[in-house]
Amino acid sequence: MTQAHHDEAAARSLLQGGLATDPKHKARIDELAERIEKYRASYYAGRPEISDAAFDALEDELRALDPAHPVLARVGSASLITEWEKARHEIPMGSLNKVVSEDELRAWVARCEEILAKETPAASDDGGAAPPAATIAHDLFVAEKLDGISIEVIYRDGKLADAITRGDGEWGERITANVARMKGVPSRIRERGRLSVRGEIILRLSDMKRYFPGVTSPRNMAAGAAKRFDGQGAEHCTVLFYDVAEHLEIPTCQARFAWLRDLGFATPQTADGGVEDVVKLYRRYASELRAGLDYEIDGLVVYVNAMHLQGLLGDVNRRPRGAVAFKFASPAKVTTVVAIQWDTGPSGRVTPVAIVEPVELAGANVRRASLHNAANVRGLGIGVGDEVLVSRRNDVIPYVEEVVEKRGPVAVPPSLCPVCSAPLVVEGEYLLCRNAACRALIEGRIHNWIDAIGALEWGDKLIEQVVAAGLVREPLDLYRLSVKDIAELDRRGEKSATKCLEQLKSRLPLALPTFLAALGIEGFAIQTARLLVSAGYNTIEKLLAAGEDELAGIPGLGAIKAASIVRGLRARSDEIARLLAGGIVPVAPEAEGPLAGLTFCFTGSASRPRGELTHLVESNGGRVLNSVTKELNYLVLADVASASSKAVKARKYGTKLITEDDLEKLIAERRGGSPS
Repeated sequence: MTQAHHDEAAARSLLQGGLATDPKHKARIDELAERIEKYRASYYAGRPEISDAAFDALEDELRALDPAHPVLARVGSASLITEWEKARHEIPMGSLNKVVSEDELRAWVARCEEILAKETPAASDDGGAAPPAATIAHDLFVAEKLDGISIEVIYRDGKLADAITRGDGEWGERITANVARMKGVPSRIRERGRLSVRGEIILRLSDMKRYFPGVTSPRNMAAGAAKRFDGQGAEHCTVLFYDVAEHLEIPTCQARFAWLRDLGFATPQTADGGVEDVVKLYRRYASELRAGLDYEIDGLVVYVNAMHLQGLLGDVNRRPRGAVAFKFASPAKVTTVVAIQWDTGPSGRVTPVAIVEPVELAGANVRRASLHNAANVRGLGIGVGDEVLVSRRNDVIPYVEEVVEKRGPVAVPPSLCPVCSAPLVVEGEYLLCRNAACRALIEGRIHNWIDAIGALEWGDKLIEQVVAAGLVREPLDLYRLSVKDIAELDRRGEKSATKCLEQLKSRLPLALPTFLAALGIEGFAIQTARLLVSAGYNTIEKLLAAGEDELAGIPGLGAIKAASIVRGLRARSDEIARLLAGGIVPVAPEAEGPLAGLTFCFTGSASRPRGELTHLVESNGGRVLNSVTKELNYLVLADVASASSKAVKARKYGTKLITEDDLEKLIAERRGGSPS
């Protein structure tokens, strides 16, 4: 051990000794020791009073206050709002499914192998024996799962051109100027053409200690620095890269990371091997390696190494089946409830939140923890003054797991909405405000409309402002706003106001499915809207006249969702009539464009940016899918003879493969003309 380490250890020992003798901390130490002995005795008597997680949290607290306490040695029973320009990802940035135990990881591998066995042809084309089923159990690739801010960085002709935050996966914030200042981001690379790489913005612990003394959460600091308009602090952040979007025919994940590193991109640490090798590595990270890193991770990402097998595995819940996040256990600590607050959300759901004495979890100072719903409050029997176990689920959301010690009366759910004072209704486990005039509900409906139509420039703050000012109560009011209305709001101006209104107008006319989804009716997302339209309900009038039994007969809908749709449309019929009278008239499918009813997917390199090609399809009435499925009509790629995994899968489903030029010809032919 170096002298520096000796000095650090000595300082820590003095600090802990001071905590143990401080009267305030000594009282807490004595209380913890007594309770640990009590809970340990009940546990070994077969009558555990608290969960293992709560017990571990109490031991962790005692260990932090007095690491040499004899109870710990005993065994058994003795004892910044910003509003950056929004930008659309040319290829959506999705997330991963997760596993949280070794058994779940093994089950994931087994499920992947089962699917691949079914994907293997029964026999070869020449009538010979079938090839052996693909196996992945001995060919996995692992990378550290970084706890940072996801970013897409785009290069054009070897130069850094754009950087967009993950956002909702489809739309993010363009923070190019700040990312250009970060470590690990080359300003130039030797690869020509267009290249989209994915990475994670992090703040190294050494940089946090050096440049941001007093800060405890590197992730929060990185997020703040990344989005500062003045760029201050961005130069101390680092980007580690882990993916390249749809570029080249790279055969394995291992080769992909090697290729990124060869281009000059910094990456997280990686490994490869079989499933049991991954389990051993995970244990090492959890027990020792994680603590020694200069940056925070919250797990490992485990990939099926072969890229063509990832393609065959496809997606589940819009997430790739061929990769999972192998998460570490969420941290948890004991604290005290000082208040219980009830918040009305944009859907009208009233959610209880526990305000607790501040406690540090995973580098964040937690003061609020979710209680989920009124039924959970009753089930926990929680109240002000209670000692509770608070965790950060997935290392993000603070959540009350259990009541460790009951000290106060059980909280009583409100009968009136905290925002508008309207009577609340009970639906299942939830309390709901059904007052259409409630400010929280109005904001929710406007948010949904803006998101569904894809209008940029409309941030959360602006929506709050126009609603609070009484300028907007329903979607039609958005189209009645003037430049002056918006310009006179706090921190606004004519230039900003003009852009906002232009965004609304540029999205008109709305296709019927978009119009329906934008209404925000429960159970009525865009996929349901498209299902209804494709079933022949291709005008708003037909839908308003439809009955529950009619809609329930549509394959894939069902009686419950049909009833919800009919109720929702009838409840909003007056509002729909006002939209139509105000000129916001949805476009019938046959008028959507020459590609109406057709689906497209893009893969590989292209002569134009992916976003431009997506707009070309959508502006002509077509729909763009993220992956090859049975409902895909056309796969657009540079070479129709390609042997890529997507091309192979498309041929299997009978999907037609076309080039960009073929796409232009298709549009011209269906429009009744010739390509320009």
